[in-house]
This record gives sequence, C-alpha cells and structure tokens, in this order.
Amino acid sequence: MTEPPSSESDLTQALIRHAVELHGKAGASDLLLYADVFGDSAVLKEIIKSFQDVNFVLATRNAAAASEAREAVREIVAVPDIRLTRMGQIKIAVLVGLSTGVFEKGDKLVCLSGIAESGTLDTIVLMEVGKEFEMFSPAGEHEIHVGVNSEVFNEVLELAVRLGNEGREGKPVGTMFVIGEQDELAPISRQMVLNPFRGYSEEERSIFDRNVQETIKEFSLIDGALLVSPKGVVTAAGVYLNPPTAGEDLPRGLGARHHTAAGITACTRATAITVSESTGTVTVFQNGRIFVEIEAPRRIGDTTHSSDAFFADTLAQKP
Repeated sequence: MTEPPSSESDLTQALIRHAVELHGKAGASDLLLYADVFGDSAVLKEIIKSFQDVNFVLATRNAAAASEAREAVREIVAVPDIRLTRMGQIKIAVLVGLSTGVFEKGDKLVCLSGIAESGTLDTIVLMEVGKEFEMFSPAGEHEIHVGVNSEVFNEVLELAVRLGNEGREGKPVGTMFVIGEQDELAPISRQMVLNPFRGYSEEERSIFDRNVQETIKEFSLIDGALLVSPKGVVTAAGVYLNPPTAGEDLPRGLGARHHTAAGITACTRATAITVSESTGTVTVFQNGRIFVEIEAPRRIGDTTHSSDAFFADTLAQKP
C-alpha cells in the first residue's frame, strides 16, 4: 500500500482520529471525507476499514474511482471535476448532498478535506445542516433547502462552477442562470438579443446535453441571464430581468447581477445562480437571499491555486 511521507501520514491519521472522536461526541450523523485527497484507493479503503462504526460519505470528482469503497460507505457524492478551495470542496459536497437527499436539515456532519491527491488531510469542519453559519449564509440565519429538481440543479451548478473556474477562452465570465417556471418569469423578462434557443425541440435544448453546455458557454458572454426550465430545458439566453421587488440587503461589493438574482428569487419560486466576472465566485440565491457562495481558486500567473493551497505550496518551496 502506497502511503504519504511519514510526517504527512501522521498528520492525516491524527486528524482522522480527532474527526472520529468529534463525530461521536457531537452525535454527528456522517463523516464527510473528500476522497480525492488520496490518489491511492488502497489508502482510502484502509481508512474506512479502520473505523467501521462511522458513517462515511465520500465526496469525489471521480465516482468510478471511488466505487471500490462503495460497499463500505453510506453514500458517494459526485462533485464537479474541477479544482476548488478546501472550503469550496466542503460547500459544494454538502450542497449537492442536500439537493439529492443524502443530507437533510438537522444532520450534523464532520467534514475532512485537503489538497487533491496530496495524500494529506489538513482541514476539519463541524456543521449542522440547516443552521446558519458564515460559510453558507453571510446574510443571516436561514434554512438551507433546494426546491428544484436535484439533477437539473446539480448540472447547472456544475456548469456555473466550471465557468467561474475556467472562464471562456481564457477570459473571465460573468453570467446568471435562472431555474424556474417560464410563466412566472415571462412577465418580468425581456429579450435583449434574438433568442438563440428559440425554435429547437426540447431534446435539442437539454441542459444534460454536452453540446448544449458548450453552446451555453458561448452565450454566457452575452449580457443578460440564461433561463432553464425545472425540467432542464434551456429556454432563452440574453434575457433582461426586471423584478418588481428587491431581495434582502446584500453584502457590499456585489453588483447588479447579484441584486437581480436576489430580486427574481424574492418574487418567484425560481433559483438563481450567478458567476462573478471579477472573482469567479458562484453564488446561489433562493427566496430573495444568498444561501451559499462557492469561491473560485486564486489564479497566480498561468497557474490556478486555491488560496489555502497557494500558501501551503509557497511554504513548501522555502529552503
């Protein structure tokens, strides 16, 4: 079995033991483990085998690679195959797990994370799903819920996170996706350009079609929102939205796109997902407010770093 260097292995083992102890003392329902930290699946299987009384939930970008451990864990949560900060890994895993029913309001989770394929766990978070804490809702105490089709929501979320992380053709992208019923959105929306999705069958406009996703990436450069039906049919791009009411007050520094997202979700049952052009941060809005922000990794020159990974790399390079 391939193991990380002894000092890193000792740190990982100590953190796992602490997480398991915390899991018991807090009465946690699950231990969420970011599986991609371990490039060697044998190490991951050994960890799970050592703590058979713990309900492990694995978060991974490669569900097929983690399938060997499926019988030994409660669930496997598939997260986007892109690089995220440590907190981004935890946020998106909990959000996807919440939308798919893996987690429920009131679940207590112990979360372990680290740099992908580093072999070392170095971050631990204790949380209760549904209670306010700053990583999910900077605007105040709100219940977390996802009221749209989980598969559609996850597909749009992954696309938004990818745009925030990669941009388009090397350029940052700022855009907004709105998932909602078209009869609710029509009275407060107006086409800014000719609708490029008009006239095509629903099958040709499915958010699950990779060709459609590439098309969406191109149209994300157009001003305005992209509209997606609850069934996952892309109905329009380049849409100007003019909600009659505003959502809750947002943190300073957020622009018109975020305020529109708050307003549109305050007056309809829609869910809005914004991508910030300046930072790449993906923000999910429901009921007129923010309930999760997923930060993009920092970009240093031509290399993408998570902010915490960047400092770890810098320290490692010091003599």
